[in-house]
Amino acid sequence: MGEALVDGWQTWWAWSELSPLTWLGVGLVLALGAFVQRTTGFGMAVVGAPLILMLAPSLVPVVLVVYGFLVSCLVVRRYHREVAMADISMALIGKVPGTLVGVWLLLVAPMATLEVLIASIVLFAVVVTLFRLRLPVSASSLFGAGFLSGVFGAVAAIGGPPIVLLMHGMPMERLRGNLAAFFLISSLMTLASLAVVGKVSWWLLGVSLSFLPLVVMGHALGALLAPRLPRRLLQGVSLTLCAMAALGLLLG
Repeated sequence: MGEALVDGWQTWWAWSELSPLTWLGVGLVLALGAFVQRTTGFGMAVVGAPLILMLAPSLVPVVLVVYGFLVSCLVVRRYHREVAMADISMALIGKVPGTLVGVWLLLVAPMATLEVLIASIVLFAVVVTLFRLRLPVSASSLFGAGFLSGVFGAVAAIGGPPIVLLMHGMPMERLRGNLAAFFLISSLMTLASLAVVGKVSWWLLGVSLSFLPLVVMGHALGALLAPRLPRRLLQGVSLTLCAMAALGLLLG
């Protein structure tokens, strides 16, 4: 029995192509991302992309798209009454051509270029969140934000910053509901586009789903502690971590 268990673990680690330490590191990053997403309403991919790119670049962006979808499902379940499709429909239309451009970049751009692009996206997200920049909301600005979200989402699963830039003036619950609905639909669009060009494999999906217990724990911990922790403190810590990771990618 013991030998069979050991053989099973060895088979798993060989199949996953990750060392136990790397797997644990990626899982903890995803758990942290789920915690930040639950407590602040935004940031799982921003936290996860640069760190996972350092630990296991072959998992980016699929693992983040998968969990972006799953976490969005949980958030939509909580805030479904706040969702207004009229607020996000034009952004979803813009998401379609943006996703195609992002997938094209994944196919033709070298990894070094993608690392710089991902780091730049993360730093852009940090600036948007810190300075609360505000742009006029219109059909054209929503389309443009959706387009950029599509590019960013396909390359690094970080489709949030352009949308947050336009919507952060909304009441918090409505913002969380609309963002979660947008990410839920756009994650499916991104995953389907990546699958069409061969960027999604059974290996990637299997390894991604192996982190599910840690992500659920991170989300549950966030739900438990959200009322007790200052949102600004959590946001400041997560943004600092994001900026350091992005700078590490640029300088590494």
